[in-house]
Amino acid sequence: MEELQIAVKKPEGEVRIREEGLRAVISARGADDGGGLYKLHLLGKGGSLLLGTMLPEGGVLRLRRTILVDQLRRQGLWPPTGAEIRLAYAFGQQTGEGTQPPAGWVREDHPARLMGEQLLKECAAPLKGGLLKREGEGFVLALPWEPGGVFPMTPLFCFASAERMDGRGYAVFRFTARGCPRLRPEPEKKGR
Repeated sequence: MEELQIAVKKPEGEVRIREEGLRAVISARGADDGGGLYKLHLLGKGGSLLLGTMLPEGGVLRLRRTILVDQLRRQGLWPPTGAEIRLAYAFGQQTGEGTQPPAGWVREDHPARLMGEQLLKECAAPLKGGLLKREGEGFVLALPWEPGGVFPMTPLFCFASAERMDGRGYAVFRFTARGCPRLRPEPEKKGR
């Protein structure tokens, strides 16, 4: 199969698919309108397949995946008939403007300014309405999130803990003073 190129209209972008031996190599690029988190879906006669969340990179959204062609055939997606970039979560969902943050926290409307790495700055750039707390020589950042919803700061998924404060759900991340992620502390073990 030659390389297949699929144009995507909203947001504007393209998906390129080429067969390399037993695998399909998929590269997607989309306009980063800052409006939210976008997911890429591959379309075929058998339906659609979620390929993942597109990440900001160099001013555009990108996603690269490699999948076995045989797996796509079994799902009725080979050869693909199209692709869609779908808005999964719209940014701008605030943490209750006008309300007081939970005790010990302050509102943080621009979490990107705290990040120490470029990829994290780009991921955090569109986020608004977080909470910030200083902790030792670092800080803790809580971003609105409910289980089943789109996860903020996807590259840091393994560093987060899910917490509830004042009846709202948050993904909570710990950082060094330089804005580099830290592992969440281990829960204290109870004596026997």
